[in-house]
Amino acid sequence: MEQTRRQEIRGLLSERYWTLDELAARYLLHRRVLVNDLEHIARSIAPLQRIEILAPTCEACGFRFKDRTRFSDPSRCPRCKNEHLSLQRLRIR
Repeated sequence: MEQTRRQEIRGLLSERYWTLDELAARYLLHRRVLVNDLEHIARSIAPLQRIEILAPTCEACGFRFKDRTRFSDPSRCPRCKNEHLSLQRLRIR
């Protein structure tokens, strides 16, 4: 039986960490569609599992986006306003 895209993404996230860009390139989708898929996956796996977010950090000042709950990448650092941030990584735990 063939899996849906969301089921495939859920399987991939169970294996290792993925960035939003890696998933978008794999499925040739806009990032906004993937964020929607991730929000749906997070609701469907709760409360037994959750999507863990490895927080991005600012490459200029080292600010770390701890306790992040959004699946979309932040656009800039709230401390120094720099736009060079490491990409957040997602995985199901």
